[in-house]
Amino acid sequence: MDYATRTMLEMSASCLLFLVAVVSGLWLFQNGATLADSAYFSGMTQDRTIRQTLSPLSGDGRMSGTEVFQAIARLEEGDAEIVVDGVRYASPVNREQWFSDRIQLHGRYSVSHERDTDGRLMCLIVVTR
Repeated sequence: MDYATRTMLEMSASCLLFLVAVVSGLWLFQNGATLADSAYFSGMTQDRTIRQTLSPLSGDGRMSGTEVFQAIARLEEGDAEIVVDGVRYASPVNREQWFSDRIQLHGRYSVSHERDTDGRLMCLIVVTR
């Protein structure tokens, strides 16, 4: 084969390979842009006012004494305060002076809550039932 013909075939193959790379890159870019747009629009339709609340997954809406005990033990700075039968527990809880015998571990407690105007949980009120 002549040198000019061989060079022409190599250049044609190179151009074809370049065009295939450009077309596939453009296709991938368009698919990525379409996916980004759909993710953006689906994110706009979500309800941003939903906040996590304390509610049981199933049951009658009451908590056991052990759940109340654990909720008080896990209070951290900035958390809502918990009122159990009139006794107020606010963060941080001093565990050395905490009288845990006031909570009936085998009892059932009814739960209500107070929220501020922004919907943040301010106080969790727990009463023996």
